[in-house]
Amino acid sequence: MNKIRKLKLILLLTILITIINCKDVTKSMVSNDEIVGSENYKEVSFKKKIETTSDIRELNIQYNNFVLKFRFIEDITLLQFVADNKIVSDWKQILFNFQYLPDNYDGVRLLFNKKKSEGILLLPGYTEEYPNLIVYEFNKDHFSYLNNFDIKDADLNKIPFENLNKEWEKGSFELTKKSNKYFLTFFDASKKSSLNFENSKSYELLQETEIKKYIDKVLLFEKDNSDHQSFLEEFEKRIEKEGFKIIFDKNCDLNDDKIQDKILVFSNELAENFKPSDYEESIVCVSILGKLYQNKNIILKHYIGNVAVGFNDIKIKDNFFTIEQVNSDGYSTVKEYTTFKFLREINQIILYKYTRIETSRSGENESEKSYDYEVKNFGNILFEDYNSETILEKCKG
Repeated sequence: MNKIRKLKLILLLTILITIINCKDVTKSMVSNDEIVGSENYKEVSFKKKIETTSDIRELNIQYNNFVLKFRFIEDITLLQFVADNKIVSDWKQILFNFQYLPDNYDGVRLLFNKKKSEGILLLPGYTEEYPNLIVYEFNKDHFSYLNNFDIKDADLNKIPFENLNKEWEKGSFELTKKSNKYFLTFFDASKKSSLNFENSKSYELLQETEIKKYIDKVLLFEKDNSDHQSFLEEFEKRIEKEGFKIIFDKNCDLNDDKIQDKILVFSNELAENFKPSDYEESIVCVSILGKLYQNKNIILKHYIGNVAVGFNDIKIKDNFFTIEQVNSDGYSTVKEYTTFKFLREINQIILYKYTRIETSRSGENESEKSYDYEVKNFGNILFEDYNSETILEKCKG
């Protein structure tokens, strides 16, 4: 009996070991198949630029050779996708509720599969707290809607709903594609829990006939911007040939039409072949609606290399801008604040205010005098006629 029992035990153990080995082999085969067929997408950093011009808000995103151009009109979002400087997908409506997004954070996330050079665009859904994601996929040849993802109810219990926006900013996404199905996971800042997303229903887009008016408006806007930019580029090339370089460049909206204006300052300080004995000159230029206002006599001329003299900064507020400069000889310092205003009714820039602060030193003693002059003191002076060397002669009182 003992021999029979031993034989039975040996046979039973042999069968069990065989079954276990078979399971391991099967499990290994399935796991290997999943790894081979799996594609991983990791979140990447990208360049972004947000601007508001006219009644159109712009968001441009660039990653490597890909550019995503968003244009927001009323409650409609249009997108143009460019790869290798070629338009892959021209302006079309996408699902992106931009109005809920805070100004300091655009809410867009980008995941990328570097091996296949293709990406996934994640856009927050239709509430501020991002319980829903709208997803698009792209590569160098196409851009298309993929799916909507909802956060599972069980995951919402892990992170308070009102804190989800903060977690969105701090956390990171990972996406895995298996057998043409996407599995999206979001890790919050604590890394202790993750939000899993599942597919949800999509939202309807406008008909082509309805969306055409928005596309036409964007096309006109882009053309105007392009023409204005070309005009400025030609001017910059021309003035650079004269030995001037840009030292100040700032966008603004001086005429309050929601279209981007620009203030530029050029200087010959960095020009080639200039000797220390040469004078440094500066040109202040203002571009408004394709018209260019320029003046060489606002910033005082001085010897190149004299760091105690010259242009400091330009402060801009509404339709006013103030040019700040300083002049010092070691014993006294003069700070000038020249404020100009754009008048919409005559389409001109005029001198609005001139402030002069003089500081004198005698030994350890220092004295300061301040002078403020307004239109009643100097009369009507156009931007292009202003001269810093003669302004005191024109001021009265």
